[in-house]
Amino acid sequence: MELILKVSAVAVVGAVLGLVLKKNTPEISLLLTMAVSCAVMSLIAVLLRDVLSFMSELTELTGIPSASVSALLKAVGIGIVSRLASDVCRDSGQAAAASSVELAGTVAALFTALPLMETVLEMIRALL
Repeated sequence: MELILKVSAVAVVGAVLGLVLKKNTPEISLLLTMAVSCAVMSLIAVLLRDVLSFMSELTELTGIPSASVSALLKAVGIGIVSRLASDVCRDSGQAAAASSVELAGTVAALFTALPLMETVLEMIRALL
């Protein structure tokens, strides 16, 4: 609860400052947006550590191959980073670049998830 309040406060203050700066200096406003995004990501890094610890424990208990869990986490990370980058591009008025980043993120996530898909395919083959 405390963390979401911090994240929300940083985001709202950054958004208000960004609106004020956008009129006179849009370049500084874009840099502020990027800085706020980095600050939010650093604030939630604490949660990411706990998630990774849980996933590691889950992998050990269930016997799921660590490569499968790793692929899943990488795909999620790619999605988060590409979404953040596309939003920054869209805020700066570069809609085409934002769409390109989203497409690249989707393809990269699919590529990263291939080992997971291969594991599912092997399980289906074993059932047949």
